[in-house]
Amino acid sequence: MAAPSSDDPPEVRLDGEGNPIDDQPLIERTIDQWPLALVLLGLVCGLVLLSFYDFRVGSILLGASIIFAGALRTVLPRERAGLLAIRSRPIDLLTMYGFGIALTTVAVLVPTAR
Repeated sequence: MAAPSSDDPPEVRLDGEGNPIDDQPLIERTIDQWPLALVLLGLVCGLVLLSFYDFRVGSILLGASIIFAGALRTVLPRERAGLLAIRSRPIDLLTMYGFGIALTTVAVLVPTAR
């Protein structure tokens, strides 16, 4: 086996699916996921409100968080959107805005308990 010469291109490490592995440190890769972290924070707050305070307020916050995820996916490029970018942009936007608007609409239209 010959030793690699300086003319050889650097070896690219691949994951199980054949994608190149990023050599960026773990902390930097985690910080790059701030859009997802903001959306998850809103979802957790919505679930807490839904469980312990009021169904309507919690559901509206859940819907608003999903709409916010769609807004982030709209303005951020794929590389910066992180794990919010799952499929193509039109599919992501249609799904996020659709579910967010549907959830918010249902939360507003459900009659209050007596």
